[in-house]
Amino acid sequence: MSGPVVFAFAVADGLVPVSGAAPYDVLARQLPRLLVARLNGDGDRGARFFPFLGPIDGKRVLLRPNQLFDPAVLVQVHKQGDVRLLSDGILRAGVLHWRVLDGKTGDVRLALDLPFDCRRPLDVLPRLEFELADRMGWAGRPSRLPNLAGEALGWFLVLKDELLRREANLVEPNPDPLRAARRCAELAAAEPEVQVLVGDFVAHHLRHREHRAACAQVLAPIVAQLPDDVTTLERYDALLLAAGDDASAATVACRAARLAPARQDLVERAAAQAFKVQRYDDVGDVVGRARAVGAASPAALAQHAAACDRTGDQATRAGLVRELVGMDDLPVPVARLVVSFLLEDEQPAMARTVVTRALQKDPEHAMLHFELGRACLLLDDGDSAASALQRALQIGLQPVVAGQARRFLRLSTVPGLWATTQLVEKAIAAADLAAALAIVRTFVRRAGRVAEAWFLYGLVLHKLGRLRRAERLLRRSLRHDHESPDAHNRLGILLVASGRVQEGHALLQRAHLLAPSDPSPLLHLAQACALLGRMAEADAHVDAAANRGADPRMVQAVRAEIHVGRT
Repeated sequence: MSGPVVFAFAVADGLVPVSGAAPYDVLARQLPRLLVARLNGDGDRGARFFPFLGPIDGKRVLLRPNQLFDPAVLVQVHKQGDVRLLSDGILRAGVLHWRVLDGKTGDVRLALDLPFDCRRPLDVLPRLEFELADRMGWAGRPSRLPNLAGEALGWFLVLKDELLRREANLVEPNPDPLRAARRCAELAAAEPEVQVLVGDFVAHHLRHREHRAACAQVLAPIVAQLPDDVTTLERYDALLLAAGDDASAATVACRAARLAPARQDLVERAAAQAFKVQRYDDVGDVVGRARAVGAASPAALAQHAAACDRTGDQATRAGLVRELVGMDDLPVPVARLVVSFLLEDEQPAMARTVVTRALQKDPEHAMLHFELGRACLLLDDGDSAASALQRALQIGLQPVVAGQARRFLRLSTVPGLWATTQLVEKAIAAADLAAALAIVRTFVRRAGRVAEAWFLYGLVLHKLGRLRRAERLLRRSLRHDHESPDAHNRLGILLVASGRVQEGHALLQRAHLLAPSDPSPLLHLAQACALLGRMAEADAHVDAAANRGADPRMVQAVRAEIHVGRT
């Protein structure tokens, strides 16, 4: 046998709205709903709320009856099975007339006239709950009333009613659909009932991808008042992420992780979110707390290592990498990060060991094969590097990485070429062009007629300002490999800078065609187009370079350069 069915109240005609209180039609629905919630308590005793729905002008709407229905009608309409008791009522001036009916016959079992103040509408609930619970034979203490009053209570009930409408797909046009939620948050952000209700309402909007920015603003006052409760914090973390407020979400996630440092999933999520918004101290803090209780997972340690990398704390990063290397079963994403750090720290042998173990877990992971190729190149194992890189390309890489893989594959064809390239690039980065020149001259003598060797030689001479000799060497590189995007790009840069803009532009276009994901040719194409007076093309090339991951500072510098003197 089910619990009682509680119908929405009727509202007598002529009632005047009261400032600061919920409208009477809202009270007529929400008081019965709150009564049902109190009757069911923390479980489900079978009490049910029954609103009146019907068509008006062809639309399905919530009806507002102005008088009580005949009991026989109520017995017929609820369709809840074998129901012992029905309940309804009508709001009149200063009075709630309430009655309890037999679920089968419709006979009136109880009728009460209770004093009713729409500014204190919850005062009637304990009496209604007691009468129904007593007749159902239900024991237990009455439920606690929400700690709300005045305008905050009015907006709370309005918001509950708006959520009811949305859940029933009865949304009406509203120029400010989040007003009730915003007012609740402003007036009573610390109240648990408000936190739950606002969260439910915002979640409904976000599920429909509506008003994301406005939802984030509504949540802001509540976030500042959230209790130290992990479940609540996790829920608001998810809501803030869905609303696009990554910074606030990270704050909430880190609070939760500090409360439950043994929860590995929570610590990992908080660390990742803090890292995303560049709060590297928070990453170290939450991971450190997990470490203190012996619960720091490989993923959390790897996130901490990545944060140390961003802050330049190489000593701590190196310690974390050593710790991770000593673990037997690294998740693939963690293994990839560890390998990248090992390669950066010139430990290719250890990197190859780690990536080989990871490939046993996921042999079809393209990026693992790519990293294996890099490690083998540094170990001067060209055959193994070529095999790994070819496999990575076969499986499929992102366009930017695929371009790098093809370049590394070319480098793997000549023993020592990759290592020489790395040494030259480091020397150039350190502004030690004399050392770069010595390295490349030695290699050219040993390597002979190799396109990449001539390219490196031409690159260094270009950096030294020996433009005629650099041009001859870059052209020699292209004779050996007419598909080299690097040689086309460098020679194009040289020609544009020396005033041969048209020819340089053609070479840069070719470089872009050969390496469409590389932002460098695009930035230089923008400069060439600006010199040729083709400003629309120049702007388009800068935008395309930015979209392909070009350094934002370089993008800004080129954009400023091509617009100098432009009106």
